[in-house]
Amino acid sequence: MRFLKMVRRERAEVEAVMRKALIIIVILAVAGPLAANDFDLPPGKWWENPRLVNHIGLADEQQDRIREVVFVHARHMIDLKANVDKAGLDLAESVDQQDFDPVPVRAAYAVFQTARQKLENERFEMLLEVRQILTYEQWQKMEEIKRRVKQNRPQQQRRPGAAGQRPQGERPPGY
Repeated sequence: MRFLKMVRRERAEVEAVMRKALIIIVILAVAGPLAANDFDLPPGKWWENPRLVNHIGLADEQQDRIREVVFVHARHMIDLKANVDKAGLDLAESVDQQDFDPVPVRAAYAVFQTARQKLENERFEMLLEVRQILTYEQWQKMEEIKRRVKQNRPQQQRRPGAAGQRPQGERPPGY
């Protein structure tokens, strides 16, 4: 009887550790991309939106260059996103072991974080290249549009993960 109580207690402790690890993973997966949201571009193929193109004064040459930059980076981000997904699966598998051992979980988490960082770095480099294509005035007009859109959203949709917000990293920006 005593042995069963000890086994149950140990199992409960392992399950508690696993729950805490999963909560931490979810928090980090959501919080990381949110930090870079201030330096962002409109969703979709914004450089082909006639109203936006006209409003910021985007030249045909700029549109072509932006299209090329996004295409090149998007192709690479697809592969990087697949690596994040694979690392996430491996992490979940390492947490979901009957004989729980935190050492392989930590290793899987490090691989997951590295994969996420590579994806975010690629996205950031794309943003930098697009910013170099835009003039300062065009960038300021884009920032003003972002501010207006944010102000016009209902309060409930401004929270991370609220309805209407696309999940970060689900698809390459611009597509």
